[in-house]
Amino acid sequence: MTAEPRLDIIGAALADSSRSRILCEMMDGRAFTNKELACAAKISAQTASVHLKQLQAAGLTSSIRSGRCVYHRIASEDVACVLEALAGLSPTDHLHRAKNQKLPEANTLRARSCYNHIAGRLGVLITNRLVALGILRIQGEVVAIDAAGEAFFNKLEIDVPNLSTSKKPTVKLCLDWTERRHHISGPLATALMEKALKMNWLERHAGSRALAITTLGYEIFERDFGIVRNLIDGTD
Repeated sequence: MTAEPRLDIIGAALADSSRSRILCEMMDGRAFTNKELACAAKISAQTASVHLKQLQAAGLTSSIRSGRCVYHRIASEDVACVLEALAGLSPTDHLHRAKNQKLPEANTLRARSCYNHIAGRLGVLITNRLVALGILRIQGEVVAIDAAGEAFFNKLEIDVPNLSTSKKPTVKLCLDWTERRHHISGPLATALMEKALKMNWLERHAGSRALAITTLGYEIFERDFGIVRNLIDGTD
């Protein structure tokens, strides 16, 4: 017995394409039934159950019963951040080919959910604009927001978690796996995505982490964040 971390257990849990697809399906932050995950991974429900047991045993997922159904989800935000970081090491050639061929998979590049916050090109652009406007200040890996920044989000009717009482950082950096640059995560980023979905700036894609940007969304992101549509769509 050694005192080294059991990375082999995590590695074994990740070393299967079906389990990888199951985890990617969960990375939009929602909970799914065994049948839904089996469909996403293109495997039988029985096989999905075996995979889910291994993922849960490795601490990557958790389950909860509601009525007759059992729902599965990523175990925690920390696990989601680790998975997103690992995704940053993976090739993205297939997505860029999809973009060039105008395939639906390219929507993942434009905007998607990263557990509970906005990722993809939109997430990175939002982060860059918030820094450029002085709303966020980045020093190394630390992100700070002051009263002026809070006022910006309050104007959008997005509550900024109390900076003095919160035990967790209000804003954190998360390396975007397709853009290879940072977008923001943490409670503030979660509140922003929840607002965007509630106000119909963004809509979820069925069976995908991709987020569709509505006509209203494009208007809001240009008016309030200064991000024009061609930048979001990657046509500039």
